[in-house]
Amino acid sequence: GISKEVRPPMATILLVDDVELFLELERSYFEGTGHTTVAATSGDEALSRIEEVRPDVVLLDLFMPHMDGTEVCRRIRAMKRWHDLPVIMVTAAGKEEEIRRCLDAGCDDYVTKPVNRKELLEKVGRLLGQVSARTATRAPVPLQVRVEAGGRLFDARVRDLSLNGVFLQAETLLEVGSAVTLHLRFAEGEEVPVTGKVKRVEPGAEGGMGIYLVRPPAQVQKALEVLVAAGASEEGLEPPPLDALRSEVSHLSRRQANLERDNQRLERRVAELETENREFAEQIVQIEEINNSLTNLYISSSRLHSVLNRGKVAEIIKEVIINFVGAEKFAILLLNEESGRLRYEIGEGFEAGSFPAVACGEGILGRVAEEGESYFREESVVEGSDDPLTPLAAIPLRIHDRNMGVLAVYRLFTQKERFQPVDYQLFSMLAEHAATALFSSSLYEVSERKRQTYRDVVDLLLH
Repeated sequence: GISKEVRPPMATILLVDDVELFLELERSYFEGTGHTTVAATSGDEALSRIEEVRPDVVLLDLFMPHMDGTEVCRRIRAMKRWHDLPVIMVTAAGKEEEIRRCLDAGCDDYVTKPVNRKELLEKVGRLLGQVSARTATRAPVPLQVRVEAGGRLFDARVRDLSLNGVFLQAETLLEVGSAVTLHLRFAEGEEVPVTGKVKRVEPGAEGGMGIYLVRPPAQVQKALEVLVAAGASEEGLEPPPLDALRSEVSHLSRRQANLERDNQRLERRVAELETENREFAEQIVQIEEINNSLTNLYISSSRLHSVLNRGKVAEIIKEVIINFVGAEKFAILLLNEESGRLRYEIGEGFEAGSFPAVACGEGILGRVAEEGESYFREESVVEGSDDPLTPLAAIPLRIHDRNMGVLAVYRLFTQKERFQPVDYQLFSMLAEHAATALFSSSLYEVSERKRQTYRDVVDLLLH
């Protein structure tokens, strides 16, 4: 028969975050998808409106005041009507302990800030059934795995797997919804931990557990692709007997001399193709990162330039750096033109009064302020920095050749090894917008003070 295109169902997405700027970004991600978005700015509001909104998926911020995302998720799971409602947690760091907290609270998946639009939409689609594990290529792969759950550790065997999940045969069966860590044995002596969640249980001698893989690491994803492709090519057949394998090896050995030349030529060509594919893949990833960063910057800059109150501008800059750039620890330093020193204005990760004043031209921060050239650490940035005078990155805040200060970054949420060209562009563009907004708001406040003084003088003269 003729296959018909299956259109994904339109859904209502409940967005829960206490930062209005981040809610604007999330709304923009769903534009053009056909989905409807409804926003709540606190956990209490989300719980009170859930019957009215009747969402199909909840996108829930982990860190919120009064009631964090894990508590909101637990309360949703406690409601009989909403027990199976798909919940995606949005977390800043994506650290193992945070992932475990989210899964133990009952969430189905998670994304990290800065959120990647493509990844988010794929996860929403998967939970809505648009990308079903049942339709993904499933292959029988003879892998052994250790399962870690609730303080227990037991062995299991992979019956089949796909890029989205794995079905395990084991004597121990866990409850649906249980968070697990699978220690997959890809090679001799090598185990790779992957976080997952039990989605279904089939009792019986041939039964087991279907495990949904929650954002497997890149190296695991590549290994899964190889295993699935190899398993699928065998059409699900059991491995041949040992004698048959030995016969095949002997046959191949006899033909080896004739095939040696062709194999060498093919190997050279495969190496060339792998290099070309790797370069192409890297370009695609870089383009996606740039597009995602530009989208984030567009949303944030629109909000940034819509206010003229200097205090509000500073707070918006802070939220942008945390949520869109993904900086865990940073500081905005503004230059006092009279003293020629940089002083701490706003930031994250520093106690009040703990940041030293820096003279213009002194150290990394002072040189960036004086020369107007950005500084990026060339070696690894994984560990971060706790020394205020030694940042990972320092970007000048300049407008019309006027030096206003420095944006200094000390620790990132995303565990990247080194800064990439896309990071240079993002930080520089953000610093330019921040400097413009701070300059405009400062001019506006000066203008307002002069206008008020003029009004006071006129009122005094008239009375």
